[in-house]
Amino acid sequence: MKYIINKNVVKKYYLHNGHETTGPFDREDLHAQKINCDTLVWSEDLNEWKKASEVDELKVILQKAPIPPPISIKQNKQYKKPNNRNTLKYLVIVIFLMVFAAIAGTIISENTEYTDEDIPIPADDSVERQIRNNITSLVHVINNQYSIDTFGGISNLDVIINNNSNYTLDQVTVAIDYIKNNGGIYKTENLTFNNIPAEQNISISAPDSNRGVAVRLTIQTITSLELNLCYDYQNIPAVGNPDPFNCNQYEKNNPDHFDAIPYYNRSQYIQEHR
Repeated sequence: MKYIINKNVVKKYYLHNGHETTGPFDREDLHAQKINCDTLVWSEDLNEWKKASEVDELKVILQKAPIPPPISIKQNKQYKKPNNRNTLKYLVIVIFLMVFAAIAGTIISENTEYTDEDIPIPADDSVERQIRNNITSLVHVINNQYSIDTFGGISNLDVIINNNSNYTLDQVTVAIDYIKNNGGIYKTENLTFNNIPAEQNISISAPDSNRGVAVRLTIQTITSLELNLCYDYQNIPAVGNPDPFNCNQYEKNNPDHFDAIPYYNRSQYIQEHR
């Protein structure tokens, strides 16, 4: 991997919002990015991503949100003597309703057959599920200090995938946008990373561009057979779906992809057709 670093260049920072990495920005540019204390930042002198509040030179530009005044709640301290007769009446009603609900529940459970699809998935059914739901905070994409030609153009660009999970990632795809001076996109290239071991990094050299002054990296898909993970940034989770990036859920939401195939490796099929 080659890194071309000009020590006379103003220090640059990269930002990560949980989905994509942007940058580089100098300290003046960070004002416009509206970073806060929890914004993840990285520069060439940092060993890892850190919160902006942990970087001394950024503390002076952090925006501090105003703290709202406390709400004064007036309580009615007037004491009213309880009506024992009404209390007894309500207690009898509550006991009757509880007994009725218990009997009704027993009758319904004895006459209902449940299938696997009828049983909701618990909120914390497994560690794997929690990792799938938070995969974008565990897998990051960054780039090296690439070269920018005098009249525009980018070369010597390396893209690095950081796998901070405890599972092997079979495939990660990344989109690279080459940004022009006016902020528009000159072109987009796609890179595919294969077999990224747990808690390790992989780097790939990106194509050069004869135009552009910056790049923007976006993770498109993440697939892991070991984790049963089929993540797609375009897949907007349905409301109430507790495990949207589970490969089984992908098959359930896209049945036409599998109806014509009597026996097929689900994750391999999804990986080949993304």
